[in-house]
Amino acid sequence: MVLLTTFIAFTLYFLGVSIFVVIKLSLIKANQVKVDREAESVSKEMTDNNELLKRFVLSKFILGKIESLNVAKFHYKDYLDQLVGLLPEGVVLKDVDFSNKGWVSVATSISSMHSLRLLETKLASSEKLIATTFSSVFFEGISRDKSGLYNAKLQFEITKNAGK
Repeated sequence: MVLLTTFIAFTLYFLGVSIFVVIKLSLIKANQVKVDREAESVSKEMTDNNELLKRFVLSKFILGKIESLNVAKFHYKDYLDQLVGLLPEGVVLKDVDFSNKGWVSVATSISSMHSLRLLETKLASSEKLIATTFSSVFFEGISRDKSGLYNAKLQFEITKNAGK
């Protein structure tokens, strides 16, 4: 009797697991058919728009080449990253001007006298400046506006052959 009960329990368990596996397999097969249909429609769409796709890829390639040439030729992003790295907390970069060859003109907004002192200390530290592509820096002017913010205009000299 115990043996019969065990056999029936095992058989029911085996049937339950088998039914579960069959249902899962049918769901997976249905999903696979759906994905195959979607892949086929995308492939058909791509072949229908093959000329547009070729133009897009060519345009993307040309724009990528132009961007890489500009990055190699003009180091504005590197200069900006280094400038921002030199600014302490409480100092906000407002304006950057690259119009004078060999110099970067920077306008900042400074929240407090403490932040102004931190900026002066950081820029006076030759170790900080040596780690950048700037050979020197000077304050062109500092003023205080009606809201109490300090506005400082600085000039950074770009080291000869910087970025080359």
